[in-house]
Amino acid sequence: MRHEDLPSAPHAHHKSAGGLDPEVLDCLEKVQDPEVGISIVHLGLVYRAVRKAGRIEVDLTLTARTCPLGDLLVEEARTCLLRRFGGNCPILVSLVWDPVWTPDRITQSGLELLGRRPQHVS
Repeated sequence: MRHEDLPSAPHAHHKSAGGLDPEVLDCLEKVQDPEVGISIVHLGLVYRAVRKAGRIEVDLTLTARTCPLGDLLVEEARTCLLRRFGGNCPILVSLVWDPVWTPDRITQSGLELLGRRPQHVS
C-alpha cells in the first residue's frame, strides 16, 4: 500500500491520533469488513496503528455505531496482528467513535474496489 492512498487530514483531530505504521497497516489489510468485502484499511476504519515501547496499538472504528460486527472486527484485527508480530508483543486494539467515520476516509484503492472512480487530488 502506498501512503498517498491513505486519507490524511480527516482523522488528524482525533485525540489519540499518532500515526499509521506501514507494517501494521499491511497486516490489517487482511481484515475484511464482512458487509462490504473490503479491508478495514481501505475503508478508512483504522484511525491509528503504531508500534511503540514493545507494543502495538490500533484504534479503529466502524461505519456505524449500530454495526453488530464491531467485536468481530476487533478480534480479527488482534488475531491478524498476533500472527504477524507474535505473542511476545502486547497488542491493544480499541474501538473508537471520535471522529465519526465518513465515506471521505475511503482510500483511492477502496473507491476502485467499490467500483467508484478515484477522486483526483490537485
